[in-house]
Amino acid sequence: MSTTELYNKLMELVDAGDEQAAKDFLIEHIKEFPEDVRNKIIFEFFEDAVDQQIENSTNKAEIQKQGLEALKEIGKAEDSLKDEKKAADVRAKLEMAG
Repeated sequence: MSTTELYNKLMELVDAGDEQAAKDFLIEHIKEFPEDVRNKIIFEFFEDAVDQQIENSTNKAEIQKQGLEALKEIGKAEDSLKDEKKAADVRAKLEMAG
């Protein structure tokens, strides 16, 4: 396939909005592109992978932060329940004594 044919086929996939098919096409035909274009394609895949890793790390950090906040709230709720149980125990003892 000529470079022009490769480009036209790639543009068909891009215009169709099928990003995965476009990526698969590039991977399948990467050796057919000129070296400078191959290098740009490889760099774009690398950059995309880095961006995804950063996004995943950011999402992971946010999820961990939310998890810690939830644990703090659970701890507060447990403390409140313990305090209520202690108060109920004291009331019960006072009622028995009275």
